[in-house]
This record gives sequence, structure tokens and C-alpha cells, in this order.
Amino acid sequence: MKLNKSSFGVSWILIIITLIIMLLSLSLGEIMVGPVSILKSIFGIEQGFAAVVINEIRLPRTLIAFFVGASLSLSGAILQGVIKNPLASPNILGIVDGGAVGALVFLTIFTDPKNNSLTTSVFYMPAFIFFFSFLALLLIYGFVGRSYSRNKIVIIGIGVSAIFKALTNILIVNGPVVFIKESSIWMTGSIYGANWSQVVLISIWFLVFGALTLLAVKELNVHQLEDEVIKSLGSNVKRSRILLLSLSAALGAGAVTIGGGISFVGLIGPHISRKLCNSKFENMIPISILVGGIITLLADLTSKWMFYPQELPIGVFTAAIGAPYFIYLLIKNRRGQV
Repeated sequence: MKLNKSSFGVSWILIIITLIIMLLSLSLGEIMVGPVSILKSIFGIEQGFAAVVINEIRLPRTLIAFFVGASLSLSGAILQGVIKNPLASPNILGIVDGGAVGALVFLTIFTDPKNNSLTTSVFYMPAFIFFFSFLALLLIYGFVGRSYSRNKIVIIGIGVSAIFKALTNILIVNGPVVFIKESSIWMTGSIYGANWSQVVLISIWFLVFGALTLLAVKELNVHQLEDEVIKSLGSNVKRSRILLLSLSAALGAGAVTIGGGISFVGLIGPHISRKLCNSKFENMIPISILVGGIITLLADLTSKWMFYPQELPIGVFTAAIGAPYFIYLLIKNRRGQV
């Protein structure tokens, strides 16, 4: 995979912006920590209360914010490329809501009602979330049938999302009492209380499926063409589409496992990325990853400081930006401008 000069330059600018925001996230708080102390704490040179705050609280949260946003943005970029619809995103097409059902099914099965503790490792949760996220996509394609349409698939996706939201509410009401409070925060989208186990989980998950996405760059570029043209090139459209949708669902599942129902990052990230580079996926992928990470890092920073000392879930801020943007895209799409 080779980036063009423009995309290479943009990527480096975005990397610098990402590092600056990460530094701010690590510095700001009840205890202010300078950049030099942050570096010393990370590399184990400085060991004190400030080092504990950085290494055990702020650094895991900052890394998770980046990986969650990167996963959602890359998932959205794949969806928009495969479906050929700029309105496609993980939350609109049911990946996030399907994942929420998967997480609650996992918790329902493996929660001990006597002490509200898990009877198995949380590392198995992504498998449940992936299954239900992918199930949402399969349901959409089942309802669409042969009459494939860019707008039809989004409308049906919104309906499937509503079905999974209803199932989520049923599971919460009928599950353990602890579900009610925890699930409401998780479904909004929150990374409060992030730890290193979660960092390991989402980083490995992202790197594996991110690498598989890079291997599928050629297929993603081919899907920008019409289905008849793709078939004429000797590609199996259905098999290729299922493979790419599986990658999108997997990336979304990883983000949902750790960050919950963070909305609209998968919609906004690819759109900003497309403005910053051409639509070829070898350029889109790294920029989408960085833009998505920046969005959630900024949302996390805002959630900590806008209503300080009270802290809101970061999903509140991504939704506040993403919902109006979705309406704007909907209007433009109706006029045929996107």
C-alpha cells in the first residue's frame, strides 16, 4: 500500500495533532502534569503519585479513546465504500445496536445474579458482540433482497437498528438490577474507568482487523465500481461484499466492546477523510484511522472539562455533532450532491 504525496503529508499533520491532543489529555486534570514529567512517568524514570495517575488512569483512557475512534471510523469507511452510500455508518446500519444486544446477551448468560459478577472472562465478549453486529448486517441484506438500492439499505438499516434497540431494552428490564445503571452509561458511550486489560484487548483487536483491511484494499477500491463491472473483472461480488462487511462488523464490535454505543464517529470520520484525500482506499484508510481517533480524543477531553467536576459520557458529544451532520448529509443526498 502506497500513499500519494498529499495523503502522506496530511497523515503526518494528523499524527502531530493526535499527539498534541494526547499530551493535553495526559496533562490536564485535578493534578496538572507537565510534558517532561509525563514522558518520565511513561518511561519509568519518574515514580510518584503523578506517575501513578498518568500510567494507571490517564494513559489507558487516552489510548482507548484513540483506538475506539479509529475502529469506528475505519468501520464506517468500509461500510460507505461497500454500500456506496455516504450515509452508511456502524450506528445507522445496526452494528452498534446489534453489538449492544450481543454484550447484554453475554452479560445475561455469564453474570452470577447472587453477587453480580462475571463467571467468565470479559475477553469472550467481543465474540458475542461481533456475532450480533454481523447479524444486523445480514438482516439488512435479507430485507433488501435483490432490489439493491443505496437509499433502501440505509432506511432498512435504521429499522433494524430500532429492532435491536427494542431488544436491548427488553434485556435490560429483564436482566439483573445492575444492568439498568451500567447499561445506560455504556449504551450512551463511555470510556470512564478504562484499564490496561481493555487497552490490550482493543489494541490487538484493532491491529488484527486493521491489518486485514489493508490486505483488502484492492477489493475496497473495486467496490467503488458498479456490480456489473466488478463481475466483468472476475470478482465474486457477494463473497467479496460479505468479507468486507465482516471486517466492518469486527472493527465496530471491538469499539462497542470497550467504548459502548458511541455514535456517529463512523459517519463523520470517513467524510472528513474524503475531504482531505482522494477516494482511493490506500489513502483513505490511514487518514480515517487518525481522524476517528482525533474525534474521540477531543470528545473525551470535552467530556472531562465542559461540565467539570461532573463528567459526561463521550457519546453525548459525538451525538451532538453527528446528528445534525447526518441530517445535513441526508438533505444533500436527497438533492444528489453527495
